[in-house]
Amino acid sequence: MAAHLKKRVYEEFSRVVQIPHEEAPAKKLRLSRPSKSAALHIDLCKATNSTDALQYLLQFARKPVEAESVEGVVRILLEHYYKETDNSVRLKIASLLGLLSKTQGFSPDCIVDDAINTLNTESKMHLHTV
Repeated sequence: MAAHLKKRVYEEFSRVVQIPHEEAPAKKLRLSRPSKSAALHIDLCKATNSTDALQYLLQFARKPVEAESVEGVVRILLEHYYKETDNSVRLKIASLLGLLSKTQGFSPDCIVDDAINTLNTESKMHLHTV
């Protein structure tokens, strides 16, 4: 009996079971264009004066912006708005913010707090200088 069990155990452990090799699903690559916000940020950083910055903003205004890029672009514009001292550049940024907020598929709720804080800071700064 023991010899029979030993033979049976040996047979079960010596069997080779092949599991079919499953192909790993191919990774899908998606080609994407450089982000509009990154391009704008680079352009605004290259600007050496307010005239250059205004030119970059005017060029940027002529290009369409996809809904998924709008939030990043708005944040870059707000960041530059904080730093900018020239009123013509600030006006162009405010104009672009208004246009971008109307982009189909973009919900401006995500940047409303930033815009309100910017305007509050602006109002306080203006009151102190008057």
